[in-house]
Amino acid sequence: MMPRVSQAVAAETRRKIINFSFEVAMNDGLDKLTFSTIAKKVGIARSGINAHFKLKADLVNVLTPMFAEVIERPLIFTSPDAFFTSWVYAIHHEPEFIKAVKHADAIISPQTGVKGLFAKIDGEPAKIERCIYMSLGYAVVHLSKPGLPAEELQPDDAVVAV
Repeated sequence: MMPRVSQAVAAETRRKIINFSFEVAMNDGLDKLTFSTIAKKVGIARSGINAHFKLKADLVNVLTPMFAEVIERPLIFTSPDAFFTSWVYAIHHEPEFIKAVKHADAIISPQTGVKGLFAKIDGEPAKIERCIYMSLGYAVVHLSKPGLPAEELQPDDAVVAV
């Protein structure tokens, strides 16, 4: 019979699984994250991951608030104008924000993400709605430029006010 690992070792293994998974999901997308790649990187058997996460969805549930935190960190929620300005700034100056937004759709459903933004931005509902859709459109236009690193993105001369 194999001895059980200590709680400290189990906690460290779990932390390594989560950290590596977050790194892969942020940089390469969730579709590149497999239990096999995690096991190889962390140095455990694939079945060892199942001791911590039965399904990939269980792991995604742990990654979701991590993605949300990276996305929300540079944003200002005090008004639709402040939110849009901070969103535009983040798209042009925050590489971690850019990665998180690009890969968030596999982690956070668009409906959940939009609903969360509605709940966080202070202001009139119609202005918040317009601001969110403008922000999402801005992201689609500016983050869909293939092969363009974040540091080469240039803000437009005229940014539409909300």
